[in-house]
Amino acid sequence: MEAISNAALAGIPIQINTTFTRQNFCEFDSFVRLLDEIRPALWSVFQLVPTGRGKVDDLLTGAQMEELFERLARLSRTAPYDIKTTEGQHYRRVVLQQAHGAKPSGARAPLGINDGKGFVFVSHIGNIQPSGFLPLTVGNVRKDELLDVYRNSPLFRELRNPSLLKGKCGRCEFKTICGGSRARSYAMTGDYLGEEPLCVYQPPLRTARSSEIASAQQIPVRMRP
Repeated sequence: MEAISNAALAGIPIQINTTFTRQNFCEFDSFVRLLDEIRPALWSVFQLVPTGRGKVDDLLTGAQMEELFERLARLSRTAPYDIKTTEGQHYRRVVLQQAHGAKPSGARAPLGINDGKGFVFVSHIGNIQPSGFLPLTVGNVRKDELLDVYRNSPLFRELRNPSLLKGKCGRCEFKTICGGSRARSYAMTGDYLGEEPLCVYQPPLRTARSSEIASAQQIPVRMRP
């Protein structure tokens, strides 16, 4: 907190990263009060992926994640700082639904960022992966050209093709701007094209009309994978 205060005095913008789990989900309002005091440039809200030290028992439920996104979307309309999510792709769907098709004020950033889609991760030993949360290695920068791997690797190409998504993600009218967490799908089901395990939204059985999808694609929301 002292370092944050000193950075503010020096005019250095601060980003606050928060991972919500079952243990701290009830402290959302306390986080917001603290952020009102700190006044960061950005609040980056992470959704846990059960890989590495992440544990399945620490995950929010689908209903809790939906509530979190709804509260974040409401907060984003008045907060003096930007809000983005990481591995919470269906936050975009919640923002769009709350906006009722209108462009949300203050929302900005590239569309549809996801693991391997608009994002690539290089590990400390040079391995090229779709993200740090989806540790599938398809090359190494010591011997492979990063841009070529990103553009042409079969894994990356599959991750960028929403028509390959399975389950309810595959028929969801928001799949081009959301697509679900590919990392969480892989961690929990072993299938990186499987449906998002923690999304409670039930898309219609009928595929959305192309005009509806085109309209959805006009809604930018600040995101990382």
